[in-house]
Formats: sequence, structure tokens, C-alpha cells
Amino acid sequence: PSIVFYERDPDERWIPASTMKIMTCILTIEHVEDYDEPVVVTKQAANMKETNSLMKMYAGETLTVDQLLHGLMLVSGNDAALMLATHIAGGVAEYTDLANAKAAELGMVNSHFLNASGAFRGGQYSTARDMALLTAYALKNEKFLEIISTVTYTIEPNGPRKKTSVLKSTNRLISDDPETGAAYCSLCIGGKTGSTLNGGKCLVAAAELDGARVIVVLIGADDLNSYDVNRRMPKVFANAKFLLEYTLENDYTPVTPGFLDFTYSVEVASAAGAAPLAVSARFDESAVRRLPNAMAKELAADITQMEVTTELYDALADAKAGDVVGSISCTYQGYALFSGELVAESDAVVTPMPTVEQLTNTPEPAPQAEADDRLANIHPGVFVFGGLSVLLTASMVALGVMIIKKRRS
Repeated sequence: PSIVFYERDPDERWIPASTMKIMTCILTIEHVEDYDEPVVVTKQAANMKETNSLMKMYAGETLTVDQLLHGLMLVSGNDAALMLATHIAGGVAEYTDLANAKAAELGMVNSHFLNASGAFRGGQYSTARDMALLTAYALKNEKFLEIISTVTYTIEPNGPRKKTSVLKSTNRLISDDPETGAAYCSLCIGGKTGSTLNGGKCLVAAAELDGARVIVVLIGADDLNSYDVNRRMPKVFANAKFLLEYTLENDYTPVTPGFLDFTYSVEVASAAGAAPLAVSARFDESAVRRLPNAMAKELAADITQMEVTTELYDALADAKAGDVVGSISCTYQGYALFSGELVAESDAVVTPMPTVEQLTNTPEPAPQAEADDRLANIHPGVFVFGGLSVLLTASMVALGVMIIKKRRS
């Protein structure tokens, strides 16, 4: 994460429980070629004890990687974690090598993985900071974001599976009823829960508002009133909701063209032989990007730091007043701020071609002797000027030919 707003013991090693499935999910996404790849369920996965959190599967049934990923992240299936680890690495031991290598790559210096599910094992640990690093990395992947933002997922009967299975996310920030649910957070884009007797209650969640994204990690919370799945971890979810909403609404500033007093207008060449066309930027209500307060203040003090990129469309010569003739986008320190349209302020006007006067008849040339007498009486300066004029005319003709050829090419 680029900015840490609030922290308490962020580097204390703890037991993050099933939030470690975030690693299983992103590694699977990065190691499969097709989410519809078939996986045949083993007896070991099908016969896991009910003390595990399970998506519930049947020996011999064929599930896709996509189905297993949703079973992993929505209902925290340890059986799904086992099958995915086996599918991408050949077994749990081999999977942990992948997980620890990825952790080292991401700078998770206080994390160690011993399984794919996050089930308690001595020597397996992580920290709030490391889990935030992992989640920030995973959120860059669109498939990961799609999975964790899913509220319900349906698996149809397939032979061994006799009935339709509906998986519902354990993340109450998105799965609670929007009207009546105490934990529902409209800004939340997804997350992962976790719980062990040894490590307490855990939650990793992310939220977005006007292009800004924040992550909250809560590990080792004491929240005993949580055994009803519809009311589980009330304190954890309440705290996460507060932190997500408060941070986005108070520690970020909505930056708009109006906030920056930014306007844009310019004259452009619409076509050869045409008068310049005045265009200006037009932004709508979606032109907003939240920036951390200090960054927004710095930009407002000097908007020349903002990078402006424009693109003009073709056929400007036919533009009418009010026509959209291009686009504009603004960025700051790598952050996309807002974008809009370039609009013609008036009709494009073609400059009329100059009229050519008809030449009068050229008089008959004088005999050579008479012409020689006339030349003898011309002042030398006039002769030189005339010579330069001829040369200049020839140059202009040559230049005109070159320009015409260049335009045609």
C-alpha cells in the first residue's frame, strides 16, 4: 500500500487463518490457462471433516477451476484450497514453495505459508502489513476482483452432485441485506474472512470511492458473538465498515475540474485552407478522482503539475458548433484524475479560394533588333531585380510542386 492511514501492531506476527486463501486464489489465477479447466475431486478432499469450512464436494465429481475459486473465496472451502493447490503445484508441499516464493517477491518479510487453506499449523504466520501488501497486489488482477466481489455463486448438478448448490459470501460487508443488514457497506468491493480458535477472527476487505481504493486488515480480533453465519463477527465487520467509510470520506479529497479551477480551450487547424477551429473541454459529473488530502492540496496549489493529454478526431472540417471533436484526459503523479470531451465552439469555416483574374492578350513580341535596343536602355538595377524575380518565381513554383507532392503522399 502506498499510504498507511491507521495502524496498530502492523508487523506483529499472528495467525491470519483463512485470509491466507488470498494467496491460494491469486496463485491459481496466475498458474492456470483456462478457468474452465476440469478438476476431478479426490476422496481426501471429499471426506474432509465438518470441523473444516467446506464448499462441499463429492468424490469423483468434476469441477472447474472457476467453481473451485468461488468455493475457496466465498465460503472459505478448505476442500477447494486442497484441490487447487494440487492442481497448480501437484500437492500442498509444492504449493507452499510457490506461496513462500511469491511472499518474498512481494516483500512479505514476516509471513510463512505451510498450507493452502490457512488452517492452523505451528510455524504458519503473517502480519497485518503483509496481508495488506498481498491484497493490494491481488486487487490488480481483474479475475481476483471479480471473485471477491461475488455475493452468490451457483453450482449446478453434475452427476455425483444431485442438487444445485448456492454459495454465499461470508463477507457480510457485501452479502448483508443492503436495506437491513448492519454490516453492509456500499463502498466495499470484496474481501476475505478468517477464523481460528488459536488466532481469533480476521478480515481483509477493500473499498472504493471515486477512483480511490483502501484496504483494511484486521487480525486476531476477539469477537465471540459470531457463530450464527448471518450475524458472525459483528465487531469485526462494524470496525472494518467504519474504517473503510471514514478513510475514503475524510482522508481523501474529491478532485474535480471545478475544485482545481481548470478549464481548457485551444484553436486547432481543422483542414488545409480552413480557418482555425476553437475547441474547449467539457466534463460531466463523473469527472472526479479522490486523492489523499495532502496530495490534493499540493495539486490545487500548482495545477501546472497536472499532465493533460488530448486527442482530436478526424473530419474536423465538417465540425459544427457543439460537436464532440476529441477527448481530453488529466493525470497527476501517475494517478488518472478525470477525462472529458473536446467540443467545437463554432462551425468550422473553410477560407474561400482566391479568385484568379483573366489575363489580357500578350502583345506580339518585338523584332530582335528592337528588343536589343530596348534592353540597352534598361537600368542595370531593374535588370537584376527582374532576374531575381524570375528566380523567386521559379523557386515558388518548385516549392509549390514539392508541397503538393508531399500532401499527395
